[in-house]
Amino acid sequence: MSKKISLLICLLISIYYIKSTFDLAPWAHKKIIDQDIVFYYEYVPAVFIYHDLGFNFPSQNPGFQGTVWCIPTPTGNGISKMTMGTAVLYSPVFGIAHLYTKLTGGLADGYSPNYHMALIWAGVLYFILGILLLRKSLLHFFDDTIVSIVLISLSFGTNLFNYASWEGAMSHIYSFFVFSLALWAFLKWMKSPTYWVTLILGLALGMIVLIRPTNATFILFLALYFFLRPMPFKEKWQFVAGLKWKLLLLVTAAILVCVPQIMYWKIYTDHYFYFSYLGERFYFNNPHIIDGLFSFNKGWFVYTPLMWLAVAGLFAMRGTLKAWLWPTIITMILSFYIIYSWWCWWYGGGFSARALVEFYVIMSIPLGAFFAYIAKKNFIVKASTTVLVVFLLWLNLFQHEQYRKSLLHWDSMSKEAYWAIWGKQSWPENYEKMLIHLDAEKAKKGESAYP
Repeated sequence: MSKKISLLICLLISIYYIKSTFDLAPWAHKKIIDQDIVFYYEYVPAVFIYHDLGFNFPSQNPGFQGTVWCIPTPTGNGISKMTMGTAVLYSPVFGIAHLYTKLTGGLADGYSPNYHMALIWAGVLYFILGILLLRKSLLHFFDDTIVSIVLISLSFGTNLFNYASWEGAMSHIYSFFVFSLALWAFLKWMKSPTYWVTLILGLALGMIVLIRPTNATFILFLALYFFLRPMPFKEKWQFVAGLKWKLLLLVTAAILVCVPQIMYWKIYTDHYFYFSYLGERFYFNNPHIIDGLFSFNKGWFVYTPLMWLAVAGLFAMRGTLKAWLWPTIITMILSFYIIYSWWCWWYGGGFSARALVEFYVIMSIPLGAFFAYIAKKNFIVKASTTVLVVFLLWLNLFQHEQYRKSLLHWDSMSKEAYWAIWGKQSWPENYEKMLIHLDAEKAKKGESAYP
């Protein structure tokens, strides 16, 4: 069966994303290296321009225009709060921006406008790579038409669009790319574990942890499939035994990716592992899963209702995709638990549940199962589903526009505010009074953030 339709869809999606980013031009409307991105990014100029991971360069360079934030350590040093995985993926685009800035006589300090612009385009680039890799993986499970529908749905019906265009410098689209890379490499590895595929898989798994350590649940997803798939134990053991040095290569590659972070912590904190989120913590005895999934503040199923179709698709996985059913359920439940045990369960400013963006790689499988199930039904069911999906795509893009204008508030939405702005692009009367501003200080103590 031809696989050209889904490839054409990827091309059209990429063109749309590129055009939308040009039209939105976020670098012209806001400061890109700001908030969390300050921490993600500061490694890059520190290494390649200032050669100073102690982050003393702002005080040593009069007229420095950038922003650098440090977390104090017991040794008296300052370190970056975030791990360096996102910075690693920034680096190629940073290098292009730096070279261009120097050749054109611009201010090559790592923080002038070209660098801000480069980070946004990096998000678009990694989205395109991620969606191409995800296409390759989905073709293992579904025909080309179903894969095309899944890619369109994820690209325009979820907050992937926001985090690859308007906020393309946040870490989530980079994790999405690495999740896609790991799934693609894992599927190839299961069929033919060559040294090159083993190396790529190991590097991808290590990078998943280096970008966002809590995303290590994706490794569990792959491991659960490996052990739960319907195959005699003897054959599974023979597969593992046949790997020999490849298994060592896999583990070594994953660990080596994380070694620079471990050594960085050791040098600047005197500890190989260091928790840099001072004053912040998980409350595993009080997770806010219901709030995170269903609240009008940031509820995933409220602002990304397309995921209801993926949930329905879990029931359709009991056939040929049965081996992936429990890995999906277990991984997503565990991920919800970890993500929403964090004190700031709403994850600050953002559109929908930004901490779940990368997990669309996992949810693409039940979403595909849903569409494959619908494809076997009669015309009325297909037509009704088509209308529903088109509506959900429109709703996501419309609400993204509301969010971009701050009409859909970045962290203080309420049920009243949601319905007051539904389908509108203008502020209703007394809008500010409708918002619910969560109390971060109370949340840090494990108390309810609601006033």
